[in-house]
Amino acid sequence: MKNKLKYVLNFIKVLIWPIIFMIGSFIIRYIFVAIFNSKEKGSMNESEFLKYISTVNYQEKLNGYINSKTLLIVIITFIILFPILYKVYKKYIKKSNYSIKDIYIPLLFGISISLIYNISFYNFNNIVHFTNNFDGSTIPLYIQIITTGIIGPILEEILFRGIVYNKLKEFNPTMRSIILTSIIFGLIHFNLLNSIYAFGVSFMFIYLYEKYKTLKAPITMHMALNITTILTLDIIKLNYMIFNIYLVIVSIIILLFLKQKINQR
Repeated sequence: MKNKLKYVLNFIKVLIWPIIFMIGSFIIRYIFVAIFNSKEKGSMNESEFLKYISTVNYQEKLNGYINSKTLLIVIITFIILFPILYKVYKKYIKKSNYSIKDIYIPLLFGISISLIYNISFYNFNNIVHFTNNFDGSTIPLYIQIITTGIIGPILEEILFRGIVYNKLKEFNPTMRSIILTSIIFGLIHFNLLNSIYAFGVSFMFIYLYEKYKTLKAPITMHMALNITTILTLDIIKLNYMIFNIYLVIVSIIILLFLKQKINQR
């Protein structure tokens, strides 16, 4: 009983960090929502404003405002959370065998997995519609690349592979730690399809982290994966079937080649 209680307490201590991350992100976003609401309310009384916020017009204006402030929100989140997360992660930093000549491996892993996933699920979604993930974004491309393509992967890798995974390994076997980390990583994505995708790629992120003993490898792969999705989604949606099949086949061949290269190390 004592051992079970100790395990639960240790697990809660691990969960605290994703919770801090989510609460911190929510508070920063909520501050911007509060600023927007204060501007919109104007001379309206409480009851008028409560009716107003339930309208489609309000939601559209709020979404437009938040989208226009996305870069600022993400930069503020990074400035606040990065030093906290990095301080916790620092004790897990090890001597790495990762060098600049290895960068092509996580880079190509990210590009290939992104293409296989997006092409496969986009075409399947055209047959049986089950997600709006492929509708695209109204946020400018350069902002998507900076936020989702660069800043997001840095924070997420430090949090999940750097802190959560390493802390779980302190009281779990390695495989259980990998599975638990991947489940937690998947759950914070909320959307079912994104959660399944995040759960799957988390195994690859951890594999690269263990192989190279540094977060630089999974961060590189994570960035490549996200940026490839941002840049190629519109091309995939053109529905050039032969070209898409070609990309999937080439991506699979590249993955097999990379796996062989890593095994040779």
